[in-house]
Amino acid sequence: MDTKFQSKNAAFISSDLNVKVAWLYHVEGMTQEAIASLLDVGRSTVVRSLAASSADHLVITTVNAKSAYQVELERKLEERWGLESAIVVPAPHDPKHLERSIGHAVATYVNQHVNDGMTVAVGGGATLHSSLDFMHRRMLQDTVVVSLVGSLPFSKWINPSIVASKMAERLGVESYQISAPVVLDDADLRDRLWAQPMLAEVRRRARKADLAILTVGEVAPTATIFKHGIVPTKLIEPLQKLGAVANILCCFVNAEGHLVDHPINRCIMSLLPEEVASVGRIILAAGGTQKVAGIRAALRAVKARILITDSETAEKLLEM
Repeated sequence: MDTKFQSKNAAFISSDLNVKVAWLYHVEGMTQEAIASLLDVGRSTVVRSLAASSADHLVITTVNAKSAYQVELERKLEERWGLESAIVVPAPHDPKHLERSIGHAVATYVNQHVNDGMTVAVGGGATLHSSLDFMHRRMLQDTVVVSLVGSLPFSKWINPSIVASKMAERLGVESYQISAPVVLDDADLRDRLWAQPMLAEVRRRARKADLAILTVGEVAPTATIFKHGIVPTKLIEPLQKLGAVANILCCFVNAEGHLVDHPINRCIMSLLPEEVASVGRIILAAGGTQKVAGIRAALRAVKARILITDSETAEKLLEM
């Protein structure tokens, strides 16, 4: 229900207090006291309104400043790994904010580079889900978002396919989903599902995408895929013994970026890293020094052209 209000200026009427307050504060640069006076409301109302605007993503803040040291790391990463571009964000003081820091950089890239007529393929995970909070709401034309990963039977953020659907909402476009469980119990079933015309079409669109955005997880209990039970933790040790150092789109790869020979890799409903490698431009977004081996493997597996990471991880990538 719309909230209408009358200010001291009778001609100053808005159907949405939060939008009006956000505009006056962030665009016109008015103080909270001045806004309260203009709209004939208490300052506490203005404070609550600004907080609500942030929570509802009416206002998205971006930070564009970059230090010389970040630029130096970016240039070294580009040279070392043959990247088109490296984007290095400051390592946060609290490691629990790392995914949001990298997600902010992912959103900035999408805001600047995803335009009309593009097909964007996207994976899942905490980092990419965090990027949604900073993504501009737009109404693009002839653009589609395609999920690279199957789904889980609930809508929490850990559902690998949720990033694609929510990104499509942000961009005002359609999304294509792999409407099958991300982990199956039968490799033959996976092959039969991929043979279904509707899923084959999703796969075809993903392979022909203009841009793919994915992240990488380690093979450890701290990884989202294990921490939230998408894949049983009892598989960690067997996978490590086979040389697995990373999971990409829920597929497990060794240090050279090749799939390890474990049955779980034949039961994952996602595009394979080697398939994604055919996409014209691939963004790999990942950080945390515990993921250094995994990032190296992922750079080899999918031939990523753009790396988004943090400064501490960048330093470790350059040390090795």
